[in-house]
Formats: sequence, C-alpha cells, structure tokens
Amino acid sequence: MKILVINTKFFGDLIVSTPGLKQLRNKYPQDEIVLLVRSEYEDVLKNNPNVNRILSFDFSIRNKKPFERISAELSFWKKIRKEKFDVLISLQPGDRIAFLAFISGAKIRIAPRKQSFWFLFNKHVEVYEDTISYLDYYNKLISAFTNESVNYKTEFFVSEENEQWTEEFLRTNNLQNDDKLIVIHPGASEPTKIWQSKNYAELIGKISSEKNFKVLIIAGPKEEKIVQEILEKVKSKNVFFYNSKDVNLTAALIKKAKLFISNDTGTRHLAVALKIPVIALMPDDNQKCWNFYDESDNHFVITGKRSFPKGELSYLGGISVDEVYSKMKNILNL
Repeated sequence: MKILVINTKFFGDLIVSTPGLKQLRNKYPQDEIVLLVRSEYEDVLKNNPNVNRILSFDFSIRNKKPFERISAELSFWKKIRKEKFDVLISLQPGDRIAFLAFISGAKIRIAPRKQSFWFLFNKHVEVYEDTISYLDYYNKLISAFTNESVNYKTEFFVSEENEQWTEEFLRTNNLQNDDKLIVIHPGASEPTKIWQSKNYAELIGKISSEKNFKVLIIAGPKEEKIVQEILEKVKSKNVFFYNSKDVNLTAALIKKAKLFISNDTGTRHLAVALKIPVIALMPDDNQKCWNFYDESDNHFVITGKRSFPKGELSYLGGISVDEVYSKMKNILNL
C-alpha cells in the first residue's frame, strides 16, 4: 500500500504525531508511508525512519493573485492524484484537505468527522479538537486505520553529521567535558505564553554563576528581540547563543543538555522526544490539550496566568525566578 498521512499544522504537532507514525510503520513494515506537511517544516521529520518520503505544500500561495493561486492548487492536486495513494489519513479537519483527499482517489480516506466537507471522506473518527490532548487526538486518527492502540512515546532522530557539527559548535564556545549545559528557549508563538525577559535574565544569571554550568540560549529569527533584551542584562562568559535556523541542528544541541527550559512552544515537544528533562512554563488554561506529558517523561510544568490581573507586569504571572531555579536544582540533584 501507499499511505499518505497529512499534518499541515505546526512544528510541535509534527513531533506529537510521531507515535502514530511509528505505529503505522510497525503495523505495515513493507508499505510506503508518505507525510504531507507545510513547506516550512519539510525538514522536521526527514530523519524519521518511519516515514519513506515527505511531501510539502506551500501555504503562501494564498497570497498570490487568484489565477496563480488556483493554478498552483490544481498543479498540486494533480501531483497527489498521480501518486495513486491507497490510504489517506488526515490528522486535522480542513476544506482544502477534504477536496485533496477526494481528488487523490485513495480508496480509504480517514479524517475527523466534524468538518464542513466530511462527506468527502469515507471513514470518520469521532475526535474533536480542543476537547482531548492532541497526543490522544492524533493517536485516535491513526488507530482508526490500524485498529490498534498507539502506545509509543514521541521521538526525534539526530543524524551523525549533525552530532559532529554540535561537537564543533560546543568546542568553539569553550564547553568543557565536565560542564553542565542548560539550554533555554525564551520565545513562543504568541506573547501570552512568554515569560518576561527580565525573569529569564535573572534565572540565567543564577545558573551561569553555578560552578561548571553553562547556558545556551536558542531562538529563531522572530525571537531576536527577547534574546537581545536578555543578553543585555546578562554579562557572563558562561552564556552563549544559537540563532536557530535548522531544527535538526537545534535538536542536536538540545540533545547535549542536562536540562531544557522553555515556554509552551514546539521545542518543548522536541526536548521531550529527545529524552531530555524539561521545565515548561505554561499558561494555566488549556492544560488538557497540551500538557499531556508527566514526570515519568522528565517533563515538569510550572503554570502561570495567561491573562494578567491589574497591576501585574507580565503574562505567566505568579511564576517566580526562585521557583524555576529551585525546580532546576531539584531535577539535577544539586
């Protein structure tokens, strides 16, 4: 069989869908599993052995002129049609995906029932976004095809080449064999999930003053402002920065950490998949959907308010620097 799995959501969602992909591979070891993702995430799971190929769709076509947009859409539909998939599993609802599924010609087309064009699929799953954890959500959609429960953890694979690059990067930044590396990602997809930069600066100052501790701050291009604010407040030779442009290099760096600290963002899922202990600073709402790890996964959550009360200076209010620092020392047995 040729099986197409569609996940056109975001970075964290791709990581969370890896248990289902492993289930598919173990149930159908000889079949071709193809993953369709957003073009900006086509490299995220390129080293995952449970996927034979990755196809990508460029959502920026929505910004093109009507004729160009329609032409690009039809061209992509034609490409999918030529693939002659036997099975299509959509991990989320969506009008574009529904039409693509029908045009694909796949005999088995699986998707969540609740969507406008549900009738273009022929196997419907009673799962609803924002009502259960997204780990369970994706697993149930895969299980609808395999008829078996998904019992795997998230996973991420780092290539030997990227591990070698990491060794050189850390040597360049004077990381010694007896140094303990703490990796911090201070950004997030929206301001209401970001701990204030002055708090991160104070925390990093405390960590970097510990003997044999070094702090690596990672962030993407859109997060340069908060990193600059932090680095202006922290003056230490034990703190260095990586501008993350390649998720696989970022993963290789996180894999070297003793602990990863971040807001509620995709790199949190990446660190868990790499089996690195995590302190996640998360809003206290919507925990049911996104806080599905536990301490057996070495995932430790500290919650704060997304909506700050009058007079409070930041989102994630109520999370103190001392609380995070104390949790770090407890996890590392300091």
